[in-house]
Amino acid sequence: MAAKKTYSAPALEKGLDIIELLAQEPEGLKVTQITEKLDKSVGELFRMLMVLEQRGYVETSEGSDRYRLSLKLFGLANRYPPVKRLTSVAGPVLKRLAFTIEQSCHLVTFFDGRGHVVAQQDSPSSRTFGVRLGATAPLMNTCSGHVLLSYASAEQFEFMMQSIPEHHPKPDIDGFANISSQIVKAGHEAIRSRQVQGVMDIGYPVFDNSGDILAALVVPFVDYIDGSHPITLEESKSYIAQAAASISTQLGYSDND
Repeated sequence: MAAKKTYSAPALEKGLDIIELLAQEPEGLKVTQITEKLDKSVGELFRMLMVLEQRGYVETSEGSDRYRLSLKLFGLANRYPPVKRLTSVAGPVLKRLAFTIEQSCHLVTFFDGRGHVVAQQDSPSSRTFGVRLGATAPLMNTCSGHVLLSYASAEQFEFMMQSIPEHHPKPDIDGFANISSQIVKAGHEAIRSRQVQGVMDIGYPVFDNSGDILAALVVPFVDYIDGSHPITLEESKSYIAQAAASISTQLGYSDND
């Protein structure tokens, strides 16, 4: 087999280096910090930053000199047909679910070694807790990641594991096998959030027309101690399961296949 050709495009590579670096820095970085981390001079990267800012890929907050990624890449990714179809179908379903159980909900898909929130609906309650659209989550130690991994094919599972970023929690394959078998047996996962105290994360799988896992529908369930919440956690599960099944069905999935 002939060796694969490699090509060099220095200017493009510098721009991509900036984007990939800022993707790991939610608080943003100053120009000097960017040049230090990429081991480049200010002269090499300043024009790149200016062009990326003009095109809307990076931005600075008012009164700040820190550059951070805008949501333009997220918007472009959502134009990709499978994601666009998913969000289009899921929107009304998520709204009905949130209003029925009075809890926020969101959809998480896999991309680039982590979960990405591609659709989100806040609770109509005056007291609400939710995850923002575009947020990312590690595959390990999160309900969404557990669901995505548990229903992945062997090939998908291996790829997803290999894609986990170095700074994310590392997988314990043997330990996760037990978690995965319990999720598949129950058809969902309900665990206490590893990130927020007092929240129970409930996640169900969403499948595409080929039967592959496409997303995890997650509700970060908040149990109010004053008894004002009308739907219990166990009651909510049936509504979440129905919502996940409705989205899957509209995407062409049939559990009779």
